[in-house]
Amino acid sequence: MDNKVFGITFAAILASALLLFGVANAGAMAVDTWIFPTEEFGDNTYIGTTDVSNMEHGEAKQLFVGQADLWRQTAELLVTYQDATASYPLKNAEILLDDTIRQAQSGTQNSFVFQLSPETTGAFLKQHFPAASFTEADVENITTKLETALAGGQTQTTVAISDDTLQVAKDVVSEAKISHSLKGGDAMAVVNALNGIDIAPNSPFSFLDFISGLELANVTDSELTQIASSIYAAVLQTNFTVEERSIGTVAPTAVPLGKESAINRPLGIDFVFTNPNDNTFQLNLSIDGDSLTAMITGYPFIYEYEIMTSGEEKVEPRLIKQYSAFVTSGVALEEKGRDGVRINVLRSTREDGEELELDPVSTDFYPPVHRIEIYPLTKTETAPAAGTAVPLPGQPGFIDANGDGVHDGTVAAPLPGQPGFVDANGDGIHDSTSTVTPTPQPGQPGFVDENGDGVHDTPAATPVTPQPGEPGLVDENGDRVHDTPASGTTPDTEEEKDPVYDKSGNKVNP
Repeated sequence: MDNKVFGITFAAILASALLLFGVANAGAMAVDTWIFPTEEFGDNTYIGTTDVSNMEHGEAKQLFVGQADLWRQTAELLVTYQDATASYPLKNAEILLDDTIRQAQSGTQNSFVFQLSPETTGAFLKQHFPAASFTEADVENITTKLETALAGGQTQTTVAISDDTLQVAKDVVSEAKISHSLKGGDAMAVVNALNGIDIAPNSPFSFLDFISGLELANVTDSELTQIASSIYAAVLQTNFTVEERSIGTVAPTAVPLGKESAINRPLGIDFVFTNPNDNTFQLNLSIDGDSLTAMITGYPFIYEYEIMTSGEEKVEPRLIKQYSAFVTSGVALEEKGRDGVRINVLRSTREDGEELELDPVSTDFYPPVHRIEIYPLTKTETAPAAGTAVPLPGQPGFIDANGDGVHDGTVAAPLPGQPGFVDANGDGIHDSTSTVTPTPQPGQPGFVDENGDGVHDTPAATPVTPQPGEPGLVDENGDRVHDTPASGTTPDTEEEKDPVYDKSGNKVNP
């Protein structure tokens, strides 16, 4: 009986203990679930570049606490204003982790919440971008923009702050003046249309596209070239990029060398440039007398840009000789000719007067215009008699002793002792060209050069019979006629042979 009572009592106690334990655990679960729930991110949840899927909020926060200091040491925020870029100090940047975790949504890409000091931003802007006077509103807006840029949590972030929302005062950032010869009303219409136009940020500007919307009938490409060149000269003094620019075939007279931008509508030759900044600029054109001025207005640049030329080289023209049947005498000048020129264009980037970079812009080459002289087709040293035609090559009477392909014509006969004197018959008078065959030159018909000395080999001359009183006369019989040796005999100039006698003792060859 006692055992039975003991068993019942023990079972009652065990049941009570189990009930109490179950009630306690269920209560704790209820507290965690309904009273103090534990939040957890769902699948595909990211904060910055970190995957926090299925991670409790508290656990995620602890993870980022350990990464915050490392991020400050390695992260870089690059701030760009106009043509300058500087690194923003992040040592005082705060990552608001509670706000970051609270705002994060499961299943999406989420950003960090950063807080920067406006005082730090203001000091940074004043130090690195002193050319611009930022207002307090500008500093607040820039601080917010930087915080938003950092929200991605990247180790390197770049943000441009010089957009059109700034209250920074605008100024003339470049100005160029050239001479002009604009006269027509259409040319003035182009100038007036371009005056005051906006150059949009991060957008190209095409000169031909712009004037295509204008009704132009009488403007010339030369006038358009002058207008485009004035704009090009102003663009060179900014950080704008030139996409398309050409020069003419002849060095300009009004536009300075190195600053020409040619326009040719039939060939589609255009002038195109791009504003790489995040704010809008304005272009203004004005005419004062014979000067055309182009100005560009916008937020001030940090750097100054100076255009220089170097290596100017003059290229002399060649002389071109032409021959024409329409020129009968003298020389006709068809083209006077003009020097060419080659020149290098450079751009110097300066800060506070100190040169930071020197970059090549272009090498412009204008070829020379060659001098052209026109000569007659025939060359005569003495004009032929009226009605006498000058013989051409291959015709009877054609003489070309100098081998220039032109009839030599009639010249005065040389006298004894003068160069060119020929007296084969010994009469003391120059043998005319009608009786003396001109010596052929190399390449001409009849030219013989067996010894290879480049001179025509003259055949042995036929002996000329000496006359009474002349050297070499032999007149043994006294008839005043030169005794010609009998055929087969040896001339006196040869060595004499031993005499030959007949059977009677008489000499055969006395």
